[in-house]
Amino acid sequence: MKRIFIIIILMFGWLMEGWSQEGLHIDELFNGQYKRKDNAIEVVVKGHRLERYRLKVFRSLTVKNDPKDFERIENLVLQDEKNAVSKETGHIGERLYYAFYCLPSDKEHYRYIFYRNSSLRKVEDNELTLIYMEGNVTMDELKMMFKK
Repeated sequence: MKRIFIIIILMFGWLMEGWSQEGLHIDELFNGQYKRKDNAIEVVVKGHRLERYRLKVFRSLTVKNDPKDFERIENLVLQDEKNAVSKETGHIGERLYYAFYCLPSDKEHYRYIFYRNSSLRKVEDNELTLIYMEGNVTMDELKMMFKK
């Protein structure tokens, strides 16, 4: 009986993990596929550790030296851009260099996507970073946190 209870708890936690960015194209990137790649780092933070930032969910994905993945991720981010209620973007040539999107909020929280592809600049590391955040923090407050 104890084993069944533990399995149910683990399954519930796994299901809740996907709900945060549900309905977004980038959702498919946070299914664990990058946890097994040597050139990627996936971070998930939830709960009390985020309270001081007024966030509920923080998910990040950093991928290094993989132009194919860079293009795939960029395309998914650009698809989510269509639903953004507010956005700031920068391009290098025809490619998306950075993006900061505020997405339609659910009933309780704001949702944000931050994207940066430093591989487009020859003077920086060859990596791409994607961050999804959800919480009660405003875009101006998030920008101040990123500047620190």
